[in-house]
Amino acid sequence: MNKTSREPTCLRIPPWYHRQHLVEFPSVILQLQMFVVYCLTQLIHHTSCKHFGLPPLVSQLIAGVVLSPEIWSRSIQPLKAGHEIIFPVASEEVWKTIAMLGFALSIFIISVKTDFSIILKTGRKPVVIGLLVPFVTGFVSLTVAIWYQVDEELRRVRELSASASVISLSTFPVIAVLLSDLKLLNSELGRLALSCGIVGEMAGLCHTLILKRIFTTVSLLQKRETAGVVFFVTRRVIGLAVFFLCVIYFLRPWMKSIIKQTPKGKPVKATYLILVFLLMLIGGIISDTGGEFVIVGCWVVGAVVPDGPPLGSAIVSKFDTLVSGILVPFFITMSAMRANVFKANFHDKTIHGELLITLSGFSTKILVCLVCGKYYDMGISDTLALAAIMSSKGLVDIGILNMLFDSEMIRESTCAYLMIVTIVTAIVVPITVKCLYQPLRKYVGYEKRDIVSCNPEAHLRVLCCISRPDDVPAVIHLLALSNQSANHIILDVLHLIKLAGRAQPIFVSHDLQEGNASENMSFSEDMISSFKSLIQRASMDNDLFVHLYTTVTPHKAMHDDICTLALNNSASLIILPFHRKLSSLDGSVDFEDHGQRVLNNSILERAPCSVGVFINKGTLKIPTTHSSNLTSIVVQSPTESPGQNDFSAAVIFIGGADDQEAVAYAKRIASGTKVWVLVIRLIVAQDERELSVLDSTTLSDIQEYKNIKPQFNYSEQMVHDGSQTAKMLRSIAQDFDLMIVGRSHDLNSPQLSGLQQWSEVRELGILGDILAAPDFPGRTSVLVIQRQKQWSSKGYKYS
Repeated sequence: MNKTSREPTCLRIPPWYHRQHLVEFPSVILQLQMFVVYCLTQLIHHTSCKHFGLPPLVSQLIAGVVLSPEIWSRSIQPLKAGHEIIFPVASEEVWKTIAMLGFALSIFIISVKTDFSIILKTGRKPVVIGLLVPFVTGFVSLTVAIWYQVDEELRRVRELSASASVISLSTFPVIAVLLSDLKLLNSELGRLALSCGIVGEMAGLCHTLILKRIFTTVSLLQKRETAGVVFFVTRRVIGLAVFFLCVIYFLRPWMKSIIKQTPKGKPVKATYLILVFLLMLIGGIISDTGGEFVIVGCWVVGAVVPDGPPLGSAIVSKFDTLVSGILVPFFITMSAMRANVFKANFHDKTIHGELLITLSGFSTKILVCLVCGKYYDMGISDTLALAAIMSSKGLVDIGILNMLFDSEMIRESTCAYLMIVTIVTAIVVPITVKCLYQPLRKYVGYEKRDIVSCNPEAHLRVLCCISRPDDVPAVIHLLALSNQSANHIILDVLHLIKLAGRAQPIFVSHDLQEGNASENMSFSEDMISSFKSLIQRASMDNDLFVHLYTTVTPHKAMHDDICTLALNNSASLIILPFHRKLSSLDGSVDFEDHGQRVLNNSILERAPCSVGVFINKGTLKIPTTHSSNLTSIVVQSPTESPGQNDFSAAVIFIGGADDQEAVAYAKRIASGTKVWVLVIRLIVAQDERELSVLDSTTLSDIQEYKNIKPQFNYSEQMVHDGSQTAKMLRSIAQDFDLMIVGRSHDLNSPQLSGLQQWSEVRELGILGDILAAPDFPGRTSVLVIQRQKQWSSKGYKYS
């Protein structure tokens, strides 16, 4: 703590404040400080940092620099006086208490979110990197600190050693927050960095709690201080050991019993949540009594809380908004203001040593990551990105910096310098990671993975995504239609679960064929049982090859798991649910899922194969007849319908890659004898534009396939403009069970003129938006298809 805060001070009361409320004035000051901090951080983030892709941490640190007394003391008198009123020196103990409570709560919540069992499941690479990076960096930094100050006073050696420990840190909470801000949580690099962070954090905790006490005990024994050894062992060794045993053998089983007592789908009782919160506070008190930082006890109690629903997610939902939205930004901003970066004296010899330690520490981290990356055959750009992530600084480093300053292990100038390092790192690391690591590269479509290019005699690999229980029946029915040919589809079903109550994403593979229950199968028990029963009812259990998966990750990063699974399994088509749930009675919107819409847009932008967005407007019927007498059907108009017991589908063809893909999919579902398909081509009189080669080939294939398959038909409809196209679609709304359309078309096409300005859901394209509109008549379900996009140096293009 600085000397100024120790001197007797008093709060300056402005003349406008009511004298009868002087007792409440410290509370008013605190509320005013939190208000100013929140407004300033939001202003900086949304006006500058957000546009450069920088995380909120940067804006919070910059806000602390802006609020530094050094800036306001040189400004005009009214502004200086206002700063002294809002941030008086005498209020430091008040805001420090609230800020440190927010810090402890944030560590507790992050610990609750963390799945520490990943250490037992992770491979060798995260363990090696997670151990080598902090320990080698710490060893090198401490060696440099001792070498630089070998002939100086002990205080400077302790100060440089403390700084070396801060520089060498690579903590899981900081890494998790950074990856979440960069939307890289479930990327390959993100998963590796998270595993390394957990391993390093656990190793650091063991070093702090075990080795540190062993060294201290040996040191006291060498000095023959028997009384000191007894007191130290009793208070700091046995006391903490009893605390850890109680947490493991009593607290953990009690929390598991809470989960067992909570009915499935029901929330945990509020009484239990309050008890867990009180136990967290008690854990902080015990760790402080045992000579450790308060956050150690909070971290330990959070670590034994089972992550995920129902208990972990309930704790996070109760406290996370207040902590991450208000208390943590307040803590970071006030810490940066208190550090006062303008106090760093770069002419001081100690700061020169700090510079040397900083350079050696970060260089060592990069070098260790490069060596490990070379050993494990990682790309140079991915290795450097991993080194940047492992070098990141954030919440934990700022908290430790405050504790070192309060315990007088570092001086004001050193604290200011380390805060500068934190700010620079917080700015440089995200930019570096974005430049070095491009997860889109692995999704680039160098190979053609679409239905058009797929061999009609081969199996079709489809990845189907499920986010809601009501998606299951309609998707099963759609798959029953898609499984008509002799060469059936191979289906990968991915259950999408939004990440809640945990920090790490989860990806689980289920074996549907064996039906054995795994430890993670509880996430998708309902989905698995629904698929089993519906597949059997559809008589597809012997014809459909199904593999089920579950991903638990944030919506903004869920596209990474979907695209990776499609890429690894060589899928030709991804089927996504529509973000709206439409009523089967009148087509009205029951609810909208904004997260699903963001996910769909992300998949459409970067998918390594074709994509279909399925809009379920009613219950699709499964055709049960194995043969149909459709040979006598002669199509005279697009409104002519098949027999009563058959399923009917229509394809709207205007031209383009997506329409070609839609026709290819329609040929697949018409290859059996259960589905009646009609391709409707919209033409314009006196259209002088020539068809592309691929469109001409597609039309020729339609005529050939029509002669082979009597249930596959073709018709042409004359339209003059977009209004007639919309009118024609409405006229056939009741005649088909499924409408298949391409997503993208030439906007200059006369068939679509005037429709673009009325488009509401643009990711569906113009035709898809019309068919999916709530006011569109009928219960016809819609499948909007986008053909795989190929990547070139100039961006994406159709294959």
